[in-house]
Parts: sequence; structure tokens; C-alpha cells
Amino acid sequence: MPYRPRNQRDLERARRSADAARAQGRSAVDVALAQIGAAFDHVSAVNGFKLRVERFLRLGPHDNAVHARFGARAQLLSGHSLDVAIALTERWWRSERKAFQIASALGRGNRLSLDVLSELRLMLRIMRFKRMQAQFPQILMDLRDQPIAEAAE
Repeated sequence: MPYRPRNQRDLERARRSADAARAQGRSAVDVALAQIGAAFDHVSAVNGFKLRVERFLRLGPHDNAVHARFGARAQLLSGHSLDVAIALTERWWRSERKAFQIASALGRGNRLSLDVLSELRLMLRIMRFKRMQAQFPQILMDLRDQPIAEAAE
């Protein structure tokens, strides 16, 4: 089976769902609902998350958006190996998830820090899978030392 990009596979999955509904003789509204359901289900949300992480990885540590999103965590991870960084990030994610659950129960939940930690967890795991332990300190240094551009007044 040839490789197809993740976003293309999502579109094909939604089309297959609509084709299956048409083959069952459903109405146009049911076909549209099947296609919308496939486009916005749990699998699509997971793929969207992975696409976001892939985009950050493509941009690299020198990009301002990557620096703004992960620069503070890079400061905290400096001086650690990749394996220790994965363990620390996992611990941060678990404690942040608990805090988010408590805040959500009280009606004040904010997912931003939880999303950033989830993305960082996946990035670090990808780096370990690709055996990037030697490049990890340099990536952290590049991410940490980049100056933040200020807006012109």
C-alpha cells in the first residue's frame, strides 16, 4: 500500500463513510451526516493532534511559533537527557491533567497547558524513536536561546 499523507487519509475515510451510506440506500441527509460524523469523530481528532505535532516538527526549533509554544518548557528541560525529559514531561502532564479535571469540575478549566504538554510528550517520544538523543541538547539550546521578537510600536 503506497504512503499517503495523514490529512489525505482523513479525507478518504470521510468519503468512504459517505459511499457506504449511499450503498445502503440512505437519504442525502443521512449520507451527509455519515460524512460529517467521520470527519469529526475521535479518530479525526487524534489525527488532527498528530498533524499539529508534525507541523511543529517541520517548523523546527528556530521558528517563532515553536519557540513561543515550547520555549518555557525547554528552559526547564535544559541539562537533562532525552529519557529524563520524557519522564519529567510525563509527570508534568499527569499533574496538569489532574489540575484540569479539578478546574473543569469547578467550571474553570483551560486546556492550553495540557495541550502543550501533550504535544511535547509526543515530540519527545518521536525523538526517542528516531534515536535523536545526541541532537536533543542542541535542539533544546536552539529552542531556549532564540530571542522573542517584539512587536513594533
